[in-house]
Amino acid sequence: MAGERPRVSVVTVTLNSREFLEGTIRSVLSQTYPAIEYMVVDGGSGDGTLDVIRAHEKRLSWVSEPDRGIADAFNKGLAATSGDYVLFLNSDDSLADPEAVTRAMKPAVGSPPPALIFGNCDLVDRETGLLLRHLDDGWSPTAFRFGRSINHPALFTHRSYFQKYGTFDLSYRIAMDFELLLRGALESSVVHVPSVITRMRSGGLSLRNREAVVEEIFRALKKNGAIDTRWQEWLLRMYFGLRGSLQPVRRWVENIMRWG
Repeated sequence: MAGERPRVSVVTVTLNSREFLEGTIRSVLSQTYPAIEYMVVDGGSGDGTLDVIRAHEKRLSWVSEPDRGIADAFNKGLAATSGDYVLFLNSDDSLADPEAVTRAMKPAVGSPPPALIFGNCDLVDRETGLLLRHLDDGWSPTAFRFGRSINHPALFTHRSYFQKYGTFDLSYRIAMDFELLLRGALESSVVHVPSVITRMRSGGLSLRNREAVVEEIFRALKKNGAIDTRWQEWLLRMYFGLRGSLQPVRRWVENIMRWG
């Protein structure tokens, strides 16, 4: 009903993530938003991750068992929760502050609620936690068609979106979130909250495997009919090549920020 606070499910998938998981969990449990359920899906860790989870098990739900990859773990978390909105928060990321979910949910009080609500991310150094850069791109359907997705650690997806467009495709190792968004984001209500919602650590799977990410993005675009000619693919590959050529400059700047 309009005016009621929507229930939010936060899902963290993890595998051998003891180093940063404590911070992730604490950032969720410290939220002031009153309608949150938290689910941790572990893939069968052997590094002490389960000790971290068990230390907080009175305030969260969890499961630990082998899975078929991140997409499979996402789907398990989705099936095990019941919130109106779902946030998939990586096990090495954290919510920015205790008011993060409250800020994100402000546009959700209404009828009908937006299908997709997302905020900004701060990219921080994996080791030091120092800020590297702000990721504050708003919603651009044109940029989305060119492969610029929404950062999923700051994306709240209404459960009705999954009911309409399905769950994560297990054939994708990295870009499963982009592929799912391609199915329906362009015909859904998308709201950008201009506020930092999530702190995202550098060196994650997508950042370490850029070539694999690009190939999965192209596969997703073709699967969903976003590109259907060789000419379109050639133009888009040129665009990604130009973006990639800027990476050394970006890394140089980030190193100055880190050590300067």
